Amino acid sequence: MNNMIRKFVPGSFVKVYKLQRAKINVMKDFLYDYARFMRYSSSVGLNTKETLQAFIVKEYHAVEKGMALGNPRPGFGEVRIASLLNAIEVHESKYGGDPVLDIAFAGLQEYSGFNERNNISNGVTERIKSKLLHYKQESVSVGGTREISKSEITEALDFDFGKFIKSRFSIRDFSEQPVNTADLLAAIDLAKYAPSACNRQAWKVYLIEHSNKEFKSKILDIQNGNKGFREQISALLVITGKLSSFGDYERNQSFIDGGMFAMSLLLALHSKGLGTCCLNNSFTAAKNKLFCNIMNISEDNVPIMFIAVGHLKNNFKVAMSARKTLDEIVTIR
Repeated sequence: MNNMIRKFVPGSFVKVYKLQRAKINVMKDFLYDYARFMRYSSSVGLNTKETLQAFIVKEYHAVEKGMALGNPRPGFGEVRIASLLNAIEVHESKYGGDPVLDIAFAGLQEYSGFNERNNISNGVTERIKSKLLHYKQESVSVGGTREISKSEITEALDFDFGKFIKSRFSIRDFSEQPVNTADLLAAIDLAKYAPSACNRQAWKVYLIEHSNKEFKSKILDIQNGNKGFREQISALLVITGKLSSFGDYERNQSFIDGGMFAMSLLLALHSKGLGTCCLNNSFTAAKNKLFCNIMNISEDNVPIMFIAVGHLKNNFKVAMSARKTLDEIVTIR
């Protein structure tokens, strides 16, 4: 039938039709993304526990960053810290205590002590002192700042990073040996040290184990880049970003932070001698809805990437994946 249509319909008409269809599809997906972001993000207010906590993390991290400067200004950030205290009080009223508040109070305690040593007293510092009097915290090491030495970093660099990173390949030919879940969790525990916007860590990982073959197959059906080797995939890691952690001007941040986390996880898995293959999640609106439905998660979660994981064979082939030259990717100004 398609061949008959091509025979009688001019090629120029087909091109115009495809272009218009592409424009319509882009607009439909754009409107879906807009509606989803406005529904879940913090743009419309801190009306959920997740958006409120993301705001608290963002603001307490501003305190940490200020205290980490070489020469902090005494009394800095008074307006922002007042907003942070207001948010903490709302959280205590609605949801009670939480580890997020523990970290916030630890940072505020350091800030309060810094201002006291510099003879700074204002409404914010007094509010902090009042809050700390009624707050019982077992450890203050969870937030604020800590001093490190240059040697702590240089000693950790005693290996050939160039050799390490050049030895990572996208692998599509795994051994039959199942991947241990404990090894995957250990790699995820390393990847969580990836940088994120104001330390909000707006990522989630769904670990689909080797034994859960039926569910793994349903998830892989959504993604088109795994044909030919999907039966060899031992475990599947599904990475998503959280829209609720970001506001209006940060509409793309869940993808940026999620991408940095995904790369950190790839390198962590590589460091454990496991093979990986990135399966990208550039979904249409319809596929995104299907993904969330099968995963049984809200559309606050935006799909970032699947990572196929397996053990290495003794010998196997990988794509050459030729890289661009520095001249093609670097502009020096």
